Amino acid sequence: MKTIYYILTDSVLIVYCYVGATIARIAWGAPIEMVSTLLYSMVPFSAIHVSCLYGARAYDFSKIRNTGDLAFSTAIGTVCGSGLSFAASTIVIYYYAPSAQPIGRTVFALAFVLSLVLLVGWRAWYRKQCHTRGDLHSRIVIVGDAKRVGTLSTELQEYSKNDVEITGWLAFSGEDSTPSDGCLGLVDDLPQILEKHRPDEVLVFGDLLASNPERILDLMSVNGNSDVRVHIVPGPYESIVGKLDVYEIGGVPLIALCTRPLSGLYPHFKRIVDVVCATFGLLVASPLLLVSIILIKLDSPGPAFYFQVRSGLRGREFNIVKLRSMSVDAESASGPQWAQKNDPRVTRVGKFLRRRRIDEIPQFWNVLRGDMSLVGPRPERPSFVEKFSQELPLFRLRLLVRPGLTATSHVLGRYDSKPADRLRYDLSYISNMSFMLDLRVLIETVKIVLTGRGAQ
Repeated sequence: MKTIYYILTDSVLIVYCYVGATIARIAWGAPIEMVSTLLYSMVPFSAIHVSCLYGARAYDFSKIRNTGDLAFSTAIGTVCGSGLSFAASTIVIYYYAPSAQPIGRTVFALAFVLSLVLLVGWRAWYRKQCHTRGDLHSRIVIVGDAKRVGTLSTELQEYSKNDVEITGWLAFSGEDSTPSDGCLGLVDDLPQILEKHRPDEVLVFGDLLASNPERILDLMSVNGNSDVRVHIVPGPYESIVGKLDVYEIGGVPLIALCTRPLSGLYPHFKRIVDVVCATFGLLVASPLLLVSIILIKLDSPGPAFYFQVRSGLRGREFNIVKLRSMSVDAESASGPQWAQKNDPRVTRVGKFLRRRRIDEIPQFWNVLRGDMSLVGPRPERPSFVEKFSQELPLFRLRLLVRPGLTATSHVLGRYDSKPADRLRYDLSYISNMSFMLDLRVLIETVKIVLTGRGAQ
């Protein structure tokens, strides 16, 4: 509801800004016919501005920690919105409505200034009102040991300007849960503590989390089924998540364990894009699929399609479908293993299919079914998930979102990256999920498909 309220208010203010700028320009001698052009343009302009604000994360309130963050994200969105609105207006009038009275550059300049002042102004005012009412007050539960919890609590309260309330703390083991001020119990009691105390944030010391990997899924489950935000207090383990965003609460740097990437309008929009693009992709690629199937059958005995169990959202297993690029008995002797450079198991046709990522095309069907998304961490086999989770305790955090047809770890890193390197990219994606990031990954994927870079 908070996001919808902001979007509606922003939309109304943007319309007012363009109306005000047009009235001012007409008062200075511009043709009155400009009003009719504006009437047709107000809704598109407003939609463009709101989309740009969304892309600039002006509605990502988990990352707006102060007025400076608010002003910066709003300013970026306003600059992009004004520029795109001007470009769209110019193109439409020039190519499709040459007889219409154009909206002059002066109107866009005035509207930009008014939008910047009003949007930043009302957002700052509303944030101040929320602060006065205590709506920005954060209730925090800390998971750790008594000594460090006491130190962290003191630091948080000293620098937080009364915006933080330490609800209590939870111990990782019974040895640390000796009765003391503020101890609420063990981490196993977290679901009951959340229900009873309704905290906004849960802070976990990173080294404790690293030494207790079995707790990760518990924290994932907590974060996925409530509005609480889970953060890691950086320690020796933060090197494994070195690409994640760092936040501050009360002057204390924190790494987001999960920032609830699928919240607000984004997950619905992402799913719509997935369905539309997957449907379009299957239709367009169907001739290529048919040719590939024939070549596979001619090249080596066995089925054209290859099905394999992978771990998806929340660890739910599903059958991923690919064009077969290896011999049928590829793993009969070696067992499950990752693909390697110049892998001898790959067939002649398979080398070409993998180089151009054609073998991945059938996964559009997995996207349509809801098993996967266009962009997300690449799905791994359950045995690999178990293996890598033992080596990298945060590896299971990749299961927070739907796996993707393409991933940042493939297009921004190397196809044959080590699990730890892939994990850094995947956790960074989960922390920063947005339409603009998805678009960037898809564009880079198209480049790789056309050049064959990075495939095995």
